[in-house]
Amino acid sequence: MASLKRAKIREEVLQELYSFHLVEKGRKAMIPKTWEEMNPEKFFALEYLAENRLIRFQSEGSHYMAKITAQGIAALKKKKAAAAAQAVS
Repeated sequence: MASLKRAKIREEVLQELYSFHLVEKGRKAMIPKTWEEMNPEKFFALEYLAENRLIRFQSEGSHYMAKITAQGIAALKKKKAAAAAQAVS
């Protein structure tokens, strides 16, 4: 898969976790373990984001728990600010 497409998936997953964080007041998102096989690219994105400390991602029984970190929130805000600045230029 092209690296640009993977970067887009990672950004989407990070945004989804940020939205979940806001709506659920900081709770962890529960992700079924079947995601590994059903949607491997999103699962790889979760692993990548965790390795880069943008999210916390851990196995708990029959599912995974994921939560965006302060670094993940900062990265999203920085990217949005850069996109806004570029749109103004």
